[in-house]
Amino acid sequence: MNHPNIENWWAVQAMIASYNHVYQVVYGTGYESRGIIGVSIYRDAPIAPYQLEFLALTSNPKEIVEAIHAYPIDGQKYVLDIFHDKPSSKTLKTDYLLEGYEFVRTGVILGLDLPIQIRSNLSGIHKAVKIHEAEEINLTLSVENEHMPTKCLRGKHIHNFYAKADGQIAGWAQLVTIYPGVGYLNQVYVMSAFRQRGIGRALVERAHQHCNRQNLEHMVVIPSEIALHLYRRIGYRPLAYFTAFHPRETGAETSPEKANGTIPETIAESTEGME
Repeated sequence: MNHPNIENWWAVQAMIASYNHVYQVVYGTGYESRGIIGVSIYRDAPIAPYQLEFLALTSNPKEIVEAIHAYPIDGQKYVLDIFHDKPSSKTLKTDYLLEGYEFVRTGVILGLDLPIQIRSNLSGIHKAVKIHEAEEINLTLSVENEHMPTKCLRGKHIHNFYAKADGQIAGWAQLVTIYPGVGYLNQVYVMSAFRQRGIGRALVERAHQHCNRQNLEHMVVIPSEIALHLYRRIGYRPLAYFTAFHPRETGAETSPEKANGTIPETIAESTEGME
């Protein structure tokens, strides 16, 4: 299905396929397409404080909401992600407010064309392929409440890289190549003691190197605020945006002027603790 209002709809499709693939491998979650909506089914997986994530595959608010109401939610908590071409839209927020939803946040989907020249020294970046490597990585990452799921090593389309500096684990990155022609950066993390040393960029460029060798055509990432400037310096540009909503609680009143706020993240931001 091609979204009528988004030029780079392939980037949205790559993102959806990629992060759902990781969740399926690691947590046994599900995903199904129901015409104009996609549904990520998390159940009790330790991913988010809700069990369902609806993904709008078209732009008509009323049709999207009708499709959600037709889905057997059965009292489960959920969020809704709407995709769009421009950074913000007051009309979008108002439309969903009138349908009984509250605004959560807006995020950007960045992309980069491949192949690309590798500028970092990658001698300290290694691919994790064995359990003992994952255990060593997690022993360090756990100090900052970060974790690389060992089940990721099972997925042939999930590639995990780790950085070593001064004889220590300095960070890790995860690349997903399940969507044809696209590499999706699902995670990049640099330990706080090793930031501002180019390690985040080296991890990203190790993923680029892998994709170059596989003749992939594009990279896609959802950056956290702290990592956005790094990706823009490397050459990533906005391809699309998403806005998350959650259903308004019964009896709550929200005016269009107050269609603003925050709850825990929806679509996973792929880069935290970077440079």
